[in-house]
Amino acid sequence: MVNPVNSRHEGRICALILLLILFAVGLLSVLHAVAKPLWSDELATVIVSRLPSAADIWRALHGTADSNPPIYYFVTRPARYFIPDDHLGYRLPSILGLLCTVLCVYLILTRRVSRLSALVGASVILCTPMVEYAYEARPYTLVTGCISVATLAWLRIDDSKLYSLFAGISLAAAFSFHYYAILVFPIFLAAEASVCIFHHRLRIVAWVSLIASGLPLLFFSRLLMEQRQYIGKNFWARPSLGLILNAHSWLFNLDGPGHLGISLAVCVTLAFLYLNNSNKAILGFLGIPKSGRNSLPIEDQVLYLLLLWLPVFAVVVAIIGQGGMTPRYMMPTVIGGAVVIGSLIGKAPRLANVLLLIVLLMNYGLSSAKIVQYALNGALLVQRAAATHEVQQIIAEQNGIDLPIVVANGSRYTAMAYYAPAGLNRKLYAIVDPRAAVEFSNNKSNTVDLNLLALLPYFPFQGENYDNFLSNHREFLLVTGTGAGDTGGGTEWLAARLVHDGNIVRLLSAKEESTVYRVTVCFPPAGNTANPPLIQAAPAH
Repeated sequence: MVNPVNSRHEGRICALILLLILFAVGLLSVLHAVAKPLWSDELATVIVSRLPSAADIWRALHGTADSNPPIYYFVTRPARYFIPDDHLGYRLPSILGLLCTVLCVYLILTRRVSRLSALVGASVILCTPMVEYAYEARPYTLVTGCISVATLAWLRIDDSKLYSLFAGISLAAAFSFHYYAILVFPIFLAAEASVCIFHHRLRIVAWVSLIASGLPLLFFSRLLMEQRQYIGKNFWARPSLGLILNAHSWLFNLDGPGHLGISLAVCVTLAFLYLNNSNKAILGFLGIPKSGRNSLPIEDQVLYLLLLWLPVFAVVVAIIGQGGMTPRYMMPTVIGGAVVIGSLIGKAPRLANVLLLIVLLMNYGLSSAKIVQYALNGALLVQRAAATHEVQQIIAEQNGIDLPIVVANGSRYTAMAYYAPAGLNRKLYAIVDPRAAVEFSNNKSNTVDLNLLALLPYFPFQGENYDNFLSNHREFLLVTGTGAGDTGGGTEWLAARLVHDGNIVRLLSAKEESTVYRVTVCFPPAGNTANPPLIQAAPAH
């Protein structure tokens, strides 16, 4: 029998450890947020959030300037007034989302397992991509934090009907921050339905709260349909059944073909634990003692199991709806995985819990060692300084050649134009042509071009279409490559188009992250050589 004094002592120690974990995670996330340059998707958040009024934000989203519901920008918008550093301010909601998820998973688990096992489950979150997305100005961890609050509140509905309200508000907030958060909506409905089926109880207040939480999507449905129509069928992340197999590998940082087996093993274990609860005769036949039987209610198991296998539902919906899908849209899956692991480790000896907790925290600590070293050495802003001087470095390496600089990768151009000093910013150009992107890029996607095109009116970018630019510039420098802090491999198309049209593309320098060419236009497009830019640059807000 557990000594109550020892239990209370262990509880206080675990609570202290949890506070230390939250403090360390918050501090390290802040350091990462301050150090890391903003990349193109984050810059879309910053640009839209900085617009003068709510009406301007709504208008920009109708123009598909970014892909999230308006509420997200109203949450990030106050950052500029309270935190001078944009890199931290706009990322702060994401940091809070991570901390909220860790805390909620711990509280969820303490209902069924020891506080030590709950710490283990909560620490699993720190070994997932949530840690990296916590210092990005995008809504993924904020959405996951809201869903973790909704999960905790839903599990406590029997304690007080007020928890129904908390669950509904938290889900509505998640749906208001990212459209794909709605994927968890049927999961909560299925879990609530299991209460009706297995316990013969109709919790009307819970049903009303859950159903009402989906109202934000109806309110923002027009924006979603406009976004879907604008991006069209050439979205960079096309769903496939193979994504189901890869999602868990990415979400739980698992490598190799064994990740599916791990997920299946967890599902089989949960099914067996349900068998534990539902059929004592089979338990006795299998020789399992009563002390080893699980007390996890069936509705809890339904919720955790469906959260864990959210990628199946998400990919199927994306394929049927012909929408885009990428693993980061499935981030709430980590809640189910963390809770399941915490529930299973709760049946293991205390020593196993302690060892696993140490391994998880050491893994997180080692992954953050470099940022701590930068902070101690006073080099925290080195990456941001490099982004600011990237254009000067390119010019210096070409012996000061005074030619326009065209950045082939639209995502990289956004970041370079944002960080470049005002004088050099005027030298940078992006050539935007969604049709050519589909024809000449490796992945046959024009998402980057469409996104840049939609952002052009709201920031002093210089974007021109292919024909206009080549008519006005007979020589220019072409920079290819994604750079150090961005993605977008396979989306570049400009070099292939220039060569295809018979222009001279001569290599000047090649590095791991950048290749610079000097382009001589041999066959300019026919037409007026005084054509205006694709979209005139607007003043900065």
